[in-house]
Parts: sequence; structure tokens; C-alpha cells
Amino acid sequence: MNTLKIKKMVIQGIGGITNLTLPFKDGLNLICGTNGIGKTTILECISHTFIQTSTTKLKKNVNAQKGTCTLFLVENNTEKEISYDLTHFNPTGTTDYINKLPNQSQNILFFNAQRSFDYQNLSNISRDPDKGHHQTASDAYTGISATDIKSWFIQRYMWSAHKDALKPEQLHNLNAGKDSFNVLDSTIHFSKVIPDTNDIMVYTKQGEIYFEYLSSGYKSCIYILLGIIKEIEFRFKSPCIKVQDFTGIILIDEIDVHLHPQWQENLIKALKQLLPKAQIIASTHSPSMIQCAATNEIIPLRFDDNNNIVVQELAVNNYGFQGWTIEEILTDVMGMTSVHSKLFSETLTKFDKSIDNDNIDAAKHYYKELNLMLHPSNPLRKMLEIEMIGVDSND
Repeated sequence: MNTLKIKKMVIQGIGGITNLTLPFKDGLNLICGTNGIGKTTILECISHTFIQTSTTKLKKNVNAQKGTCTLFLVENNTEKEISYDLTHFNPTGTTDYINKLPNQSQNILFFNAQRSFDYQNLSNISRDPDKGHHQTASDAYTGISATDIKSWFIQRYMWSAHKDALKPEQLHNLNAGKDSFNVLDSTIHFSKVIPDTNDIMVYTKQGEIYFEYLSSGYKSCIYILLGIIKEIEFRFKSPCIKVQDFTGIILIDEIDVHLHPQWQENLIKALKQLLPKAQIIASTHSPSMIQCAATNEIIPLRFDDNNNIVVQELAVNNYGFQGWTIEEILTDVMGMTSVHSKLFSETLTKFDKSIDNDNIDAAKHYYKELNLMLHPSNPLRKMLEIEMIGVDSND
């Protein structure tokens, strides 16, 4: 199979992006920033390089004559530059047709932010689909589907009971799929397949349940992990490969969606272990993911003084953000102006003004309000107390 990686991309005049250059590394790349800064646009721009259809998802910037996306790729140690243009802005009428690298689309797995699934009643188990370039190019546009995850898993599980029915790579991938069920929570794991009803059962602390009954966050994780494994098996049949040997690109929009902070860190670790040779490019709103990532795995975006989207330069060392608090990451990396609620910030401002104006009664009032709002162990309590001691001594 081909080795495919993105070394750099340049986006000019697409969506809200005027002119942005993004470097990428092998392994994990986490794109972060405020809402509306273009994280999804970046992932869509990458995936569109591998489609073979007209697009209604990407449009040129309202102020640009045209939009251009350029990818600087490395394919089997050979560098190549691929560009496409967007000339339309209106939501209806003529659309832009893109047909650049559909023959490489088997090396791109794109997961959009909508990753949920309901109970699926399977009357039979279907055979593996033949995924040629036309279908994988379509997946690059629409995103990977979850509809065949259940059928793939049950088929592999049933055949695993028969000696030599599965190739060694398929058996390895099935075991990786089983392990995916307890990636987030060690108390949850695969139990069995019910052959009469074609159902997958999992053990939980509450008892044995259908895997579709797991929480939204857990299903989002299963969607990604099992989705990756089954797609690799569908796309690489001759020869079969282990999921760990995939050397393509994984795109995941809002990788943290529905996940508890501890689960977010577990998912990142699982992806690195499952895909050591792949390039993973994901968007996130989570300070917890940034906190546990390595320095060179973070691509923070911000708006500059001219309201253009740029990569933010951060002074970090080899430990990355592992010593930063969540509040520091939210303000310095994610672009939040304050980590406090509007009510708290306004009350604190009124307290400070009362101190400055020697309004003792007002200061005491706002001090009591702030004390009621603050966390019991917040160090700001001591600072406010010291300020009030000064007020009382001058009273």
C-alpha cells in the first residue's frame, strides 16, 4: 500500500480564511481555536482533494475572486503539490466540481462531527463491500458511515470460530475491535454476539446491554475506532493489512464531542496505539486534549489584529502544556477572554471600583457576593480577604 502524508497546506480565500499556511507532522495533529475560526473548513479542504464530485460544502470567501487550496503531499517519499480552485459563493445554482486525487482516496478516512447511531436490526449479515476509488472518493466527501460497522464485526466474530476462516490480519483486526470497547472505561468490555438476532452485547457496571445502548460519548468513540478498522479491511483486501500498518491519513472533526475529559485523553492514547504509522489530523475544543498532547502536536489558531486567521506562536518547551492549568489553556491557547462567568466578572469589577472609591459598604456587599460564588479552595478568596482587611483597617 502507498504511504501518504501531508507536509503542508495553504488555503487562500475559502470560507472565512483569507490566507493561511499550516504545517503538519507525521502522527497526531490537533487543530484548536475558537468557534468560527475555520477548523472544520481546514479538514474539509483536505478531504476535498480526494473527492470526485461537485461540492456544496466549500465556497470561496465573499471578498475573494476565487478560493484555492494547495496540499503539499509526500507519497512514498516523493513530494507532490496538488491544488484546486473554488469560484462559487452562492448557496444555489452552479457548484464547483473537484477531481484531483480520487485514485488516492482509499488512503483518506474522514470522520465528520456527526457520529451517532441507533439500534440496528440486522436480518442478515452482508458480505464486505467492494470499495473502489469511486466509493472511497464519495466517503471523502460525505464522511465514513457507521451503517456497516455492526455487520462487519459480527461477520468477523462468527468466522473466527472456524479454523483458518479468517486471515491472520483479519483476526488481528477483530481482536483490536474487541479491545476498542474498553478503551474509555475499563469496566466496559465486549461480551458476546447473539447469533439468533445478530446483536453485539457489552458488559457494563449496570449489566449486559446492547452496544447501541452505550452513551453518546462512548458510541462516538466506537464509531471512530471500529469505523477505522472496518474501513481499512474493506479498502485493503489484496493484500490484507493490520490496522497498525495503515500509512494513510485520518481526519476527525471535533474529536472530543460528547466525551468526558478523562475519556478524551484515553481516546488520544488509543488512536496513537492503534495507528502508529498513520497521520491523524483532528479538530478539538478541548483544553484537556491540548493539556495531554505533545508540544509539536498542537496547531493553535487565532484572529490577528486584522481579523485574519493565523497560526498562533506559543512559547512552550518539551513538556508542552502538561504543566498548564485548564484556565491558562482556555485563555492563552483557545482564545477565551475570561474563564469566569459574566456575573462573577461584573461583581469583581464592582468590588474593585468600590475599593478604589473608598465605598466601604459597597465593598463589603460585593465581597460577600464573591465569597458565595467562589470555589471553597480558590486562592482568590485569600486575596479578597487581604483586600478587605485593608479596608477594615482604614474604616
